[in-house]
Amino acid sequence: AKLFDKAGEAGWKAIIPFYNTFVLIQIAGLNWWYFLIAISGTIFSILNIDGLDYICNLAALAVNFFVFYNLAKKMKQQPVGFAVASIFVAPIITMVLGFSSKYTYDKSIEVSPNGPIGDNKETTSNEPEKYCLGCGCKVKPGTKFCEKCGTEVK
Repeated sequence: AKLFDKAGEAGWKAIIPFYNTFVLIQIAGLNWWYFLIAISGTIFSILNIDGLDYICNLAALAVNFFVFYNLAKKMKQQPVGFAVASIFVAPIITMVLGFSSKYTYDKSIEVSPNGPIGDNKETTSNEPEKYCLGCGCKVKPGTKFCEKCGTEVK
């Protein structure tokens, strides 16, 4: 509940099964469908489908890695270390991040919606920064039209 509170979510959301997983995935900034992967092992175990539940549980471990990777980034910590530790002791890592005053959640930090996959913000472009001539806002490299006003970027 403390980790949810730090992230600006109501603490009661942490005690509802399945819903807590969905909210945690949202807090981490992952795509919504990671929730389906995270609960698939439980679903297939209930349906008693042998073999598939093991594969889904391994996929859920990967989702757990992605969640804690993004959470660590949003808390300005070393993401790989927290993500690896979460595979083995996720409840402890959750309590450490939630209860420690050393860790603060920063919503403004951008993370990949796919965790470490596609998280290569270090690549730099040789293109100079561009600004829209219509409204003056900064536009991303390679953009043909301003996202704010729709003016063609030249």
